[in-house]
Amino acid sequence: MPVSDRDLTIIIPALNEEAVVGDVVTGLSAEFPDAEITVVDDGSSDKTGELAEAAGARVIRHDLTYGYGTALKTGIRASTREYVLFCDGDGQHSASDARRIFDAAEDNDMVVGARTSGSYAPYSRRPGKLILRWFADFLAGVRIPDLNSGLRVFRRDTIMRYLHLMPKGFSFSTTSTFAMLKSQRRIKFIPITVNKRVGKSTVRQWRHGPATLMLMLRLTVLFEPLKVFLSVALGLFLISLGSLYIDLTMGRGGVGDTTVLMAVSSLIIFMFGLLCDQVSALRREKHD
Repeated sequence: MPVSDRDLTIIIPALNEEAVVGDVVTGLSAEFPDAEITVVDDGSSDKTGELAEAAGARVIRHDLTYGYGTALKTGIRASTREYVLFCDGDGQHSASDARRIFDAAEDNDMVVGARTSGSYAPYSRRPGKLILRWFADFLAGVRIPDLNSGLRVFRRDTIMRYLHLMPKGFSFSTTSTFAMLKSQRRIKFIPITVNKRVGKSTVRQWRHGPATLMLMLRLTVLFEPLKVFLSVALGLFLISLGSLYIDLTMGRGGVGDTTVLMAVSSLIIFMFGLLCDQVSALRREKHD
């Protein structure tokens, strides 16, 4: 039996989006006439909440600006339906793409709209996105078509299990992708095209980029710690081998302190990784 609009809550996080939020709500209402559309007004200083409400959305207001992730959490907790679909309130996403994403939700725990090469992307962000994508693919062990797309749908009971891991800021999308991948949930990526956003983005590459990298590293340690610890241990072991070669070929009369230090450090980090892996396995078992 195909999924029904009656089983869906569409969550639109919005901060000062009065120029376009009404059109976003109207377009989604036409495409999903039986869905619940919730706009979470994250402390806007303009008429975002009023215009969303006038367009027919249920509006939940934050007195202060808590962040993109917090707005999504608020919407998820307020939903009582089986599926939750995230859609940005800046006009980048089309209702037809949202429909294609939702239609694939029945057989998956998460469906993500993967932005294609024809999608709008500021040139200033492309180098950072390439670095982020390479790092994410390495940590995840698979190629991720789109790490942080804002158009995605979940089974509500699935994302609720990971809500305590989700950050309050823009890294919610990245975190949810990693959490689903590392816990081997059913995921599907569907190509979409996004338009240039209306208004100015609040994402700051030099501030949010490093924070996102650190977040991915923390999540990998949480779900698959050996991935990180083995990489570090292997690096130190290779350094110790190189140092040993220098000790033996330079006629230093024995093994140097650097060689011993690198070798012992490699062993300690490897054993610590094994311990963390056991703790992670126990946590996952308890969580499941």
